[in-house]
Amino acid sequence: MIISQAEAKRITDKVLALSKADSCVVTLEGHNRRHIRFALNSITTDGEQDDLTLSIHSSFGTRSGSARTNEFTNSAIAAAVRKSEEIAKFAPPDPEFMAPLGEQNYLEARTYFYATAKAGPQEMASMSKPVLDLATAKEVTAAGFFNVGSASSAMATSKGLFAHQTSTSALFSVSARTSDGTGAGWAGVNQQNIARLDPAVLGRRAVQKTIDSRGPQPLQPGKYLVLLEPSAVCDLLSGLIGRLDARHADEGRSVFSRKGGGNKLGEKLFAEKVNVYSDPHDRTAPGGIYSTDGLPAERCNWIENGVLKELIYSRYWAKKMEHEPVPFPTNIVMPGGTATQDELISSVKRGILVTRFWYIREVDPRTLVLTGLTRDGTFLIEDGKIVRPVKNFRFNESPVAMLNNIEAMGKSERAIGAESTDLPVSVPPLLVRDFTFSSLSDAV
Repeated sequence: MIISQAEAKRITDKVLALSKADSCVVTLEGHNRRHIRFALNSITTDGEQDDLTLSIHSSFGTRSGSARTNEFTNSAIAAAVRKSEEIAKFAPPDPEFMAPLGEQNYLEARTYFYATAKAGPQEMASMSKPVLDLATAKEVTAAGFFNVGSASSAMATSKGLFAHQTSTSALFSVSARTSDGTGAGWAGVNQQNIARLDPAVLGRRAVQKTIDSRGPQPLQPGKYLVLLEPSAVCDLLSGLIGRLDARHADEGRSVFSRKGGGNKLGEKLFAEKVNVYSDPHDRTAPGGIYSTDGLPAERCNWIENGVLKELIYSRYWAKKMEHEPVPFPTNIVMPGGTATQDELISSVKRGILVTRFWYIREVDPRTLVLTGLTRDGTFLIEDGKIVRPVKNFRFNESPVAMLNNIEAMGKSERAIGAESTDLPVSVPPLLVRDFTFSSLSDAV
């Protein structure tokens, strides 16, 4: 259920009026989601989910308790308030407790598009039909999903904070297989504005990769020049951004820890051409207007010309370290170059093209080495041309190394990864040297 700012204010005011705690934080999370699923080149199901959840976090001193409900009668709201207070009275004191924030100033949200919010199953089915028709014509089997939805969120505190925003999303993903099971392809993206989503283009990309990847041959593992498509870059860069935690760095538990103590803020850790920022008003990948604890989301340069410019500081750690709080980003943008992917391929003497990664896990937080598998289209490039498909690899590599070994960048574009689908992300394809493939995988 999507609620207006006025309705959100009415509900949160009611909760705060009922509260008897020393402090109280109220959040509302609502959504309306519609989807279609397809398999064997046919649409199989469609569905809709509509929900609104109220969460109440009450504190007496430094003791806190929470309760949730999706019932909005006066009695149900009152019961949830009392439950959160009852839990709080029995909770142990929290030595890192921070009082709720007061009134904040927020940017205007730019994440809601009416055309996306009103799209229904018939429109989604119509947009998906060219993909299914192409798969049938090319004798490959396609499966995937098309999720469209809108969401609203609100937050209020007993100290005077109130925030509200709405957003939309349209996510399309398609996987395909050849009849002999040796070829696989994939394409997908998430857009807030459905007008920017073209399933037919994604379908052509996935189907062609499926056909081209039939009968892959093994290639010796080792260090290679790789062309990472945006999906692969999305996962590795998201893995890095998600670990930009100042506390972990200051306590010696991070790749961003400085030997002898402290963190590496202000140090040049990446190639000079690397810039990464978050900005709720970015035109390609706009983000939410508030983040952790209701802190305003504003433009933040995380990496600037290769220099680590900022880390994520919780309010508690910021106070302890005498630093301004820095909330988790609500989007990620890495500007790229001007080259097309085909132009990047034409510059490669010998290398490997990676469509995307899968099952990514952290090996060592102090070096940020990640491991995972390639999938859905891995190819050998020689003399500027894709010459044949190769078997998939397991990789062991750090995003820090990736951002130090960039040979060239393509145009930045919206992307989703296997591990990162919800956060708005825009990244370029990257040509990266000395990327480590540790072993082969028989998976398609």
